[in-house]
Amino acid sequence: MKILLCNVSKKYETSSHDYVGLFYLAGALEEAGFEPLVFHGKPEHLLEQVKQNEPVAVGFSCDFDNVQLIEALSKKIKADWNIPIIVGGPQSIGLKQKFLEDSQADFILRGEGEVSLPLLLKAVLKEDGDLSEINGLAMIKDGIFTETSPEIIANLDALPLPAYHASLQTDHSYGKLIFTGRGCPYQCAYCAPSPGKQQVRLRSIPLVLEEIKLNLQNNPDLNYIIIMDDAFTLNRERIEEFCLGMTEIRKDRDLVWYCECHVGRIKNWMDILPTMIAAGLIRLQIGIESGDQQVIDAYNKHVKIDDIIEFVSYAADCGLTQIATNFIVGGPEETPGATAALIETLMDRAPGVIDIITGFLRAYPGTEILNNPKKFNLQLHDQSGRFSGDDYPFVTPTEKSQDQVMKDRQELNKVIRQSMQKKIKNHELKQQAVMKQFKAALTYGIRSRWFEEIAANPRAYEYYYVLYLNEGQAFDPSLDFSSDYPQRTFELWRTMTFTEGFPKLDGMALSPLEYELLLRCAGKRSLAEIEAELFSIFGDPYKNQAEFHGKLVDILYQFNFKYWLTHFVI
Repeated sequence: MKILLCNVSKKYETSSHDYVGLFYLAGALEEAGFEPLVFHGKPEHLLEQVKQNEPVAVGFSCDFDNVQLIEALSKKIKADWNIPIIVGGPQSIGLKQKFLEDSQADFILRGEGEVSLPLLLKAVLKEDGDLSEINGLAMIKDGIFTETSPEIIANLDALPLPAYHASLQTDHSYGKLIFTGRGCPYQCAYCAPSPGKQQVRLRSIPLVLEEIKLNLQNNPDLNYIIIMDDAFTLNRERIEEFCLGMTEIRKDRDLVWYCECHVGRIKNWMDILPTMIAAGLIRLQIGIESGDQQVIDAYNKHVKIDDIIEFVSYAADCGLTQIATNFIVGGPEETPGATAALIETLMDRAPGVIDIITGFLRAYPGTEILNNPKKFNLQLHDQSGRFSGDDYPFVTPTEKSQDQVMKDRQELNKVIRQSMQKKIKNHELKQQAVMKQFKAALTYGIRSRWFEEIAANPRAYEYYYVLYLNEGQAFDPSLDFSSDYPQRTFELWRTMTFTEGFPKLDGMALSPLEYELLLRCAGKRSLAEIEAELFSIFGDPYKNQAEFHGKLVDILYQFNFKYWLTHFVI
């Protein structure tokens, strides 16, 4: 019996995602004797897959963004094929009788479905089992909406591994996403409290490593894995065991990884970071959300701003490539300027490393934000979630309009970008940090905002790209004119203008000496040779060659500062 499991989205290029949860479900269905098929893609392609594969049931993964898509698709599938339709996923805890009526779906299945979904399908398709005994099942029976408590799986090691071979996307390779556990001990007010969220359950590290090795075997191009746990760094000994296994794996394969981290927990033993970095940790996500401690406390985050600053500074000093974080806009009213000030501080402590984004506050089902907005002095503009999107706020402080909150986010993003651009322009980034961003982007496909900002600055990008390829070096006080060969980082004909009657580059008018020097920086002659030639042309106004030499060095540093020049040594 073919069972089609679906994740549909119009908003994102879904071909780049694993949707690993569906493949864990597929593994459980296969073990139970079904033939699972997994579709992830755009809704306009789904109906064709139903037509081609003729499944006997369809299951949808429902999240905050695709509720309305699923309603429409479910209704269409029910009308054309009249097969059972089951809706699960993180948004399922917010779905009620009206959703079943509007979508004509048969069931809502809440909680962890690896146990309950096979039982439901056996009961519906094989008349084997009692629906009333299936955990997490919501349905309309005899006109009455009924629901049972969700399924929470205690022993995660008993679950089969993801069945990636069930994918209908044959041109896509899998294995990037992995879970080492489920649940989180924290109860942040804005975080969707999916069933079992507060019950931390962990897989054995040997089994996790076995899954990673299998994914590497099946995907020769896999070089980056994302640990999806809400709180991977809860236990030091477990992290050490994982890092030991990853170190062994990395002896045969260049593999890096990402995880999330709660600063309030790891701050007591953050000296584990060098071990994690040595084992391939390349990107670490931490939650901050606000620069106002009172707002952080209102969110129930259990973390102090001073600890965040200390942790970010330490992680950057340890050589971590990327520290990712998010600030929420549209939450409880903050002290004016508090978040912008914290962003500036983090930028100063970890330039080229701290990777900051912003997002609007969402009112997920089951959160305190949705259930009690007055507690946070918030107002909800779209409780159904039917109009909500990341491009416009639907939760705002009581005193602010949606347009004001949107402007707040624009201003905060302006602070982030201007701070980054200033540090790039003024050469405030350590070369090692920039080289790591280039390697993350060009080797592993992990593009941080720093890389994007550098890429948006043609001179800076060309300059750092030369350094990354080891085809040139930055200037330093130990210049050896006899062996250093200066080289431009761009093509003169593309960039130099003479429309005003004199040479001009990037808005800067060049003196005859500067112009002639730049012409000769083609990587073909040493600085000593260039200096001797230029002194014979421009040396008369100077007391001696030593004074001219000092002027030449000043110009070279100016060129280097503008990202016009690198050098190599012969």
